Amino acid sequence: MKITVLRSEASTQKSDPYEVCMNTSYSKRFLGHIQDKGTYCSACGGRCISCRKEYDLDFSESIGEIISFPSVLPAILDESDAYMPEKVKKHDILVAISVHEEILFSFVKHLTTARGIVVPIEEPWWISPYMREKLKNHCRGKGIEIAFPKPFCSLDPHTGVLKEFKKRFKVGKPEISFNIVNKHIREAHVQCSAPCGATYFVARNLRGKGVDNDLVQSLDSLLSAYPCTASTEVDRDFGDSIIHRAVLLQRDVLRDLDLQ
Repeated sequence: MKITVLRSEASTQKSDPYEVCMNTSYSKRFLGHIQDKGTYCSACGGRCISCRKEYDLDFSESIGEIISFPSVLPAILDESDAYMPEKVKKHDILVAISVHEEILFSFVKHLTTARGIVVPIEEPWWISPYMREKLKNHCRGKGIEIAFPKPFCSLDPHTGVLKEFKKRFKVGKPEISFNIVNKHIREAHVQCSAPCGATYFVARNLRGKGVDNDLVQSLDSLLSAYPCTASTEVDRDFGDSIIHRAVLLQRDVLRDLDLQ
């Protein structure tokens, strides 16, 4: 399964009121995570033991292409086709991270070979409701699966190629299996991580903790040490901040311990 990633490229250009400035940091963390680059996580500092290494999950060879677009662009982009590459490698999954929505639609309309598309939303303004519906309608007509997980760690498809994507690359809604001995967490094994990689950090630091402790508070503290990139702005779709929803999704890994 091959992935093509669309992202915005950092720019020193300053935007004016008629331009948008797309986020460039989240794609670096996502790519660093699935390519198993140690620099994507610095939460442990000098205590780093490269906890993700034990999983042997370097998917660099599965990333067929990373295509970058300018991060500062006019809010209304009339000539989006002008930003299209001449040709694109064949891919199964398209992941579009904070790309100008008109560029994204042109790419999906003219260039993608994907069977599934993931457009994560870490900030409310990454893509408009209008463009989400436009993309859904286009993909429905082409038989392409598309998801707009808000945040990315809410991705939890139950069928189709996007389910295969989550299972193969182990990214989406976090899942951890626990081995409890004498009311203590002996092992915490990540089955699926938040796409930013936070779940590996959480699992490592839950090992050894007693199940009688306040594990929810422990988990929240760990997520403060591994800063979430989701927005603190209240999102109109669910009347809460995206970052709070991300925290609740991480807390859900404790459900099987009957602590909530």
